[in-house]
Amino acid sequence: MKKLLLALLFLLTQFGYSQNTGSSCENAYSLCGAFGFPFSSTVGGPTITPQDPAFGCLFTRVNPTYFYLPVNQSGDLQFSLELRTISNNMTVDTDFICWGPFENTAAICGPENINENNIVDCGYNVEAVETLNIPNATAGTFYVLMTTNFSNRPANMRVTELNPNEQAAQACSGINMRAFLDNNANGVMDAGEENFPYGNFVYQVNNAGVSRSISSFNGRYFIPDDTVANSYTLNYTIPSRYSNNYTSTTSYQNINPQPRGSMETFYFPVTVEEPFTDVRINIIPTQAPQPGFTLRQKIIYTNIGLTVQHGSINFTAHPGFTVTETTSSDAVITPSGFNLDFTDLAPFETRTLFVNMTVPVIPDVSLGDLVSFTAEITIDGDITPEDNTSTATQTIIGSYDPNDITESRGPEIMIDDFDDSDYLYYTIRFQNTGTAPARNARIESLLNNFFDYGSVEMLHSSHNFVFERQNNLLKWHFNQIQLPAEQDDEPASHGYVYFRIKPMPGYEVGDIIPNRASIYFDFNPAIVTNTFRSEFVDNVASNKPFEAIGFSLYPNPAKGSVNILSQGNTAIATVKISDLTGKTIYTLKNTTTGVLTINTAGFASGTYFVEIAGINGIKTVKKLLVE
Repeated sequence: MKKLLLALLFLLTQFGYSQNTGSSCENAYSLCGAFGFPFSSTVGGPTITPQDPAFGCLFTRVNPTYFYLPVNQSGDLQFSLELRTISNNMTVDTDFICWGPFENTAAICGPENINENNIVDCGYNVEAVETLNIPNATAGTFYVLMTTNFSNRPANMRVTELNPNEQAAQACSGINMRAFLDNNANGVMDAGEENFPYGNFVYQVNNAGVSRSISSFNGRYFIPDDTVANSYTLNYTIPSRYSNNYTSTTSYQNINPQPRGSMETFYFPVTVEEPFTDVRINIIPTQAPQPGFTLRQKIIYTNIGLTVQHGSINFTAHPGFTVTETTSSDAVITPSGFNLDFTDLAPFETRTLFVNMTVPVIPDVSLGDLVSFTAEITIDGDITPEDNTSTATQTIIGSYDPNDITESRGPEIMIDDFDDSDYLYYTIRFQNTGTAPARNARIESLLNNFFDYGSVEMLHSSHNFVFERQNNLLKWHFNQIQLPAEQDDEPASHGYVYFRIKPMPGYEVGDIIPNRASIYFDFNPAIVTNTFRSEFVDNVASNKPFEAIGFSLYPNPAKGSVNILSQGNTAIATVKISDLTGKTIYTLKNTTTGVLTINTAGFASGTYFVEIAGINGIKTVKKLLVE
C-alpha cells in the first residue's frame, strides 16, 4: 500500500495537483517521522448521514482524511488535531474517530476492523482543536485515525504529539535521532526536558567518508532506511559559538536500521557547562523598499541562555523613513524608530515583531540608493554582545522580484569594520507565484571557495525545515510546506531562510564574494535568484556622495544594444558584464565617456549584471535583461 501511495503522490504532483490522497482508508497517510507537519485536508467530498455505529460519535462525516499509526513503544499516547485554512491560516472545525488496536495492516480497512467494537476515541465537538487519546497502546500494533473537514474549505491538518516521551512509531523503517537539554545530566530524557535546537546531527553511512550535517530547530531528525545491512555512525555537534556553554559527547557506532516497519530512537543529551546569559537579535528583510510604499521588516529576538528577567530593544530607521506601526502594543514609536521593553524571556524562547515604515518618495530617495536599519537588544550580563545588534542594508528599487538573495550589509563591506570573527548574513526569499499550493519546497545553494563551509549556521526560517550541508552544497527541505499560491493568499505565499557564514581569511579591498540560490517547488524546474555580490571596499572611498556614481541603462530590456548614461558628476571608467553564473562576457577599460553604447546582439536572451565604475573608483551594479 505504501508503494502505491507514493506512486499516486508522484503522479498527482507531476501534473500540478495537490488534492488530498488520504480521503479513503485504503490510501491512509502514514506520518513517517513527520508529526507536526501539515497534510492537505479533503474538500468537495460528500456529507454522509445518518449516523453509522461503526463511526461512533460522528453524526456526519464530511470530507474524511485517514491516517494509520503504528506503535513502537507501549504506553499512553496523546495527539492534538488542528485544521487551519490555507487562505488565511484560521482554525476551523474538525472531528475525528480512531479505531484499533490491530495486529497488522492486512485488511485493516475492512468491516471486521472498522466497526463499533474497535473504537478507541471519538470527538464531535465544535472546538477547532481536538485531542486524541490512545490509552495503553501496545508496541507492534496499529491504529486507524479519521479526521473531517466540516467547513469544506481548503485546509491543512496538523497532528502533533502531546506526550513526546512516548514514541509513536512512524510507518516506515529507519533511524530516529533526538537531541535534548539534559537538565539533571543523567543521560536520560526525563519529563519536562526540552528538545535542543542549536546543534547539528551528523551521520555517515558504511564509513563511506561522506558525512551529512543536519540542522533541525525541533531537535529531531529521521533517516528513512530499511536496508538492515547498512551501518551508521551518529553524532551530534555543537556550533563553535555555543561550545563553551553546551556539551554533547554521545555518539553511536555501527548502527543498523531495523527491519521494515519499525525504527529505533537514539538520544543525544546536551548539558550546560556553565550557566550563562545570552540573547540574539536579527532583522529579516521581508520586502524591498520602493519609493512611496510601505516597507515591512521582521525583527526576531531569541534567548539562548538562562531566563532574561527584563531587557530592551531599540530600532533605528534610515533617515527619512517614518515608522507608522509595530505589532507590539508595548513599543513606543519615536521620530527615529521605536523602543520596546520586554520581560521574562524564557530559555530557547523566540519572539517576533513586525515594523511598518513609509518609504520616502523620489526625489528624496533615488533608485539604487542604499538604506540601512538597525535593531539593538540590551540586557545585563550578555556573554556575546556582538550579536546584540543587527543591521539590514537594502537597495531602493522600482520593481520587485519575489525570489532573491541579499546580504545584510548590502553590496559593499567596509574592510576596516570586518575581521575574521565576523559573518556574512544572508536572506533567501521565495514566493509561490503559481496557480496552486506548493506541497514541498527546496532551496539549494552551491558555495564557491570564498566561503568557510563549516561555519554556516541557520538562524531563522519562515516555515519548518530541515537544513543539510554536504561539503559546499547547502540544502533546505520544506516537506509538506503547503505554500499557498499568490492568487489565493498573497501574504501567506512568501517564505524565507536566514543564515550566516564566514568568508575565508585573506580577503582584500576589491575582492567580490558572489552568492546565489536555486528554489524548487514540487517537481518544477529551478527558480534561480539573482547573484548577490559582496565587495570589500576601503572605508574612505565608500563614503563619497552617492550621486557621484549614478548611472542608468536604457533600453532595458535591451534589443540589440544598450546605452549606459552617467547621471552624476563622474564619467564612466570601466564596464564589466557577467551572466547569472558569474562568467564575464564583456569588459571595457580605460574610458572616460559620459555615455556608452554596447552591442548586445551576440548576447543570449536572459539576465545579466552590469558593473560600472566611475573615474573616481566607485562602482555600482545594475541588472540588465536581454531579449
